[in-house]
Amino acid sequence: MTNPPTRPEPFYRQVDAHRFDSLPATTGVWSPEHQHAGPPAALLVRAMEEHGQHEGMRLADVRSDILGPVPVRPLDISVSTLRSGRSMELLEASASADGRTVMTARAWRIRRAPEDYPPLSGWRDGEVPAVPEASGESRAVVLTGGHESGYQRSVEWRFVQGGPGSGGPAVAWGRQLNQLVEGEEPSPWQRTLVLADSAGGISLAVDPRVHRFINCDLHVALDRDMHGQWLRMSAQSLATPGHGGIVHNALADSRGELGYGLQAMVAQNME
Repeated sequence: MTNPPTRPEPFYRQVDAHRFDSLPATTGVWSPEHQHAGPPAALLVRAMEEHGQHEGMRLADVRSDILGPVPVRPLDISVSTLRSGRSMELLEASASADGRTVMTARAWRIRRAPEDYPPLSGWRDGEVPAVPEASGESRAVVLTGGHESGYQRSVEWRFVQGGPGSGGPAVAWGRQLNQLVEGEEPSPWQRTLVLADSAGGISLAVDPRVHRFINCDLHVALDRDMHGQWLRMSAQSLATPGHGGIVHNALADSRGELGYGLQAMVAQNME
């Protein structure tokens, strides 16, 4: 009888009410000294989910702004209410390292729709194909010019289409294998943010050693909460010479489509 695989270490360990140690699992592919932006974005979501009284309400969208590389250092988290109300409220959270704010986030928390509200499906196709079976290369997301990171060991990917270096859009299922904060299971919104920031990585269509294509924000809007551990991302990187770039990401789970992610990208030639 084989032993089950060991769960990767958490992204963070809570020190006190507002401070979190950043563990090696947070490291991104570009530098062992900097975090992948997914975990700190999810940590800000956690703070906003726990802030204030919110029975019968849910987060509807989250806009994270990356103010600079997030170091693998202790993070101090703060959260406040910018606008309160019975049907909607606007929250703001920030993460600081060594006294410097490195990431901020705003989220609208809204009253849940009534169970008998008419469903609006728009252009959605309906059912989403199941998560593909695992293969020997299921977890590998190798970015040219990058290195093996803690984040890569903490997320499993199963590609349906494309992938880094394929030169086009990608469709992949991903799941977070570890805990966001030691001793806690991630919430649906936390799982979504950990993965959604990778849309630009899985659809990367340029050589990062020659062309820079990095995001300065992450905006995710969900009309329902994610179900289960697996998130399906249909991501495309778009750039117009002389202007700029974006990454568009359609999100789904085993029950169907549930929202969208959008990232503004800095598109530059490396000197």
